[in-house]
Amino acid sequence: MLIRFLILLAVMMVAPAFASQELYVPPRSLEISMNYDGMKGDSHVFSVEIKSLLGSLQNISLSYEASEGVLCDSSPADLESLGEGETRKYAFSCKLTKKLLEDPNTWVRFRVEYLPDYAAIKSLIASDQKTYPDENLRNQLLEIIDQNIDAGARATDAVRHFFKKTEE
Repeated sequence: MLIRFLILLAVMMVAPAFASQELYVPPRSLEISMNYDGMKGDSHVFSVEIKSLLGSLQNISLSYEASEGVLCDSSPADLESLGEGETRKYAFSCKLTKKLLEDPNTWVRFRVEYLPDYAAIKSLIASDQKTYPDENLRNQLLEIIDQNIDAGARATDAVRHFFKKTEE
């Protein structure tokens, strides 16, 4: 009985230390918004906006994806780059049956894959002592960024819209 109590006590003393551990995340590089603009004929119309928040994004792939049975316009042409603060707007439409419209799991997604501006990310992390005050955690995040650079890791951001029965 005493051994169980001591084990429980040890776990209780260690658990708060695990609960208080922090991990830093890199700053956001891209902002995406998608709005449902209503019906045009028998098509559901959407507008999408992407904006580079940090650095110049490269090799940008854009795509529309949807639930099975939803027919969307062709995806827009890929972009070579999007400079910091630069915005692009797109419009697309989808057609779907009434049965799919009534299914609350029917969705449309706009996805963006890109190569982040790792130099800008590293520079911001290294200089932002307010957001990244712990030097060890900041260095750990910078090491992860270096690994992503070495791997040529691309980032993916997406926004999804679920249809509602009232969208007829």
